[in-house]
Amino acid sequence: MIDLDSGGEEFVFENDWDTAVPITVRKRGDEDVYIEVFPTYEREAREFETRFSDDPFSQDALPFLWERIGVPMEARGYRDEKKFRHRWYHTLVIKRADEIDKSVILPSTKRLSKRAIRGKNNRTTFDLERYIEEEINAFVTVEGDDIVSIAAENMSCSGDFDDDIDCGGTTEIGVETAVEYRRRGFAASNAAALALYLIENDGVYVTYETDCDNEASLAAARRAGFVEYGKCYYYVMRKE
Repeated sequence: MIDLDSGGEEFVFENDWDTAVPITVRKRGDEDVYIEVFPTYEREAREFETRFSDDPFSQDALPFLWERIGVPMEARGYRDEKKFRHRWYHTLVIKRADEIDKSVILPSTKRLSKRAIRGKNNRTTFDLERYIEEEINAFVTVEGDDIVSIAAENMSCSGDFDDDIDCGGTTEIGVETAVEYRRRGFAASNAAALALYLIENDGVYVTYETDCDNEASLAAARRAGFVEYGKCYYYVMRKE
């Protein structure tokens, strides 16, 4: 299935916007591949759908997309991060509170608040003060005087579960742990705590994405209770 993102293309090109996502590819289980694409690249997307419907994330498929869509976007002045150019992503979900493994939630995991971070050193790259100011839901790990790990809402999603009568909306979360504190269960703890909070308070499904090379992130999501329901691939390109 191909869905033309006319509104997205018009906004990006007419406003010379600094960020563009010209194509997104998703596949869940045995379902047909879903492609959302700028209308300018509809022909390329249909050729891709025909050639790679069985395996849209193969070593041949992703370079094809780069050559047919990424290169023309470069001509418009947009660039991507090369290390992510041919990486696809696992997409995982938790739908109900009873799917969460609450046993992984550690005592050092706290809901993000001014009180929780007062006097603490932020060892993550997340802007905690902004998250508090904008009331973005997040949970952090406090180790001594340091904030060493976080799980936070990234964005609201749409489309994936629109046909599910039990779905009250979907939100995606992201996780980060300072390098020297990894492999201690902090990511799984924060992800589980945040998912539990969002489901119980907002009634949403919670999704989690991690790229195909990040086995540690995938393992943390699974420990928290997330289950894989599909794969996705997309370009995030920015003006130089």
